[in-house]
Amino acid sequence: MLTNACAIIATAASAQIIAGRDASADDWPGMASLQTVLGHSLFHECGATMISPEWALTAAHCVEDARIETGGRAYQYARADDGSLVRFGVLSVAIGAADLRRRGAGTVFPLSAVIVHPAYKPEKPEAGNDIALLRLESPWEGPVALVDGLTVVPREDNLDGPPLVVAGYGRTEEDGPGEEAFSQTGRQLSAPKMRLQEGYVPFVETEACRQQIDSLVARYGLSDIYTDVAISPDSQICAGAGTTDSCQGDSGGPLVYRDYADPPVQVGIVSWGLGCGRPESPGIYTRVAAYADWISGVTGLQIAAPQP
Repeated sequence: MLTNACAIIATAASAQIIAGRDASADDWPGMASLQTVLGHSLFHECGATMISPEWALTAAHCVEDARIETGGRAYQYARADDGSLVRFGVLSVAIGAADLRRRGAGTVFPLSAVIVHPAYKPEKPEAGNDIALLRLESPWEGPVALVDGLTVVPREDNLDGPPLVVAGYGRTEEDGPGEEAFSQTGRQLSAPKMRLQEGYVPFVETEACRQQIDSLVARYGLSDIYTDVAISPDSQICAGAGTTDSCQGDSGGPLVYRDYADPPVQVGIVSWGLGCGRPESPGIYTRVAAYADWISGVTGLQIAAPQP
């Protein structure tokens, strides 16, 4: 989740799982941590998922200030108090870790391209189109996520009822502290949570979601900040009814449909929300099937055809 300028509300764009449980990396193929490398320090920024050996999905707000510099490597920038951009460090993804402190050989990759959806409005994940693609400098040889509407045929139902599960390395409490540790390579590692978490989040109908969000914006006095809220059933998914939720540090990570009869299918990307695990405060997720054509056009991945 993000945090607004007044630090009143945390939005779900960079979160950990509230009221979740430890997750197995085997249940989350392609799960990744988007990190900034600064000297001997590593900082978890957001979640991401590998959707092919070369490409990962994440939220646009996680990388809207990233830049490709001389040599073709991606760097993360941070905004100073005066609004100017200051280079922070090299961007990379660490893939397949159940615990960020234990990163195996061949699982960490710098990035050579960061492509934000052209309709995304900077610093406005609540306006929609909160999706971005990351290209690795060299191919990942491990498992990748199945993507609804892209690498698998889109679901025909509206997700009302199916088990939706979200995962990430974000906070487990809205105001909870982060964690510090040393990685196996001896780097100082900072993350909201070192251990991958997962949690079930119930689907929320769009109209109920819109009413709940509008009510919270008014209650918290945020109408001047959230002037461009878009909640569309075509391009977004609402999920979570309090208790289990995504939170700061989970942004960009996957929301999947999982029934254990088949492999999990990613249907959403953690985007934003108001608070973490608050009653009647659903998380808002980017619906990946709505962007299948764009993803295919950028990556070259072929869209799965319906079975005859």
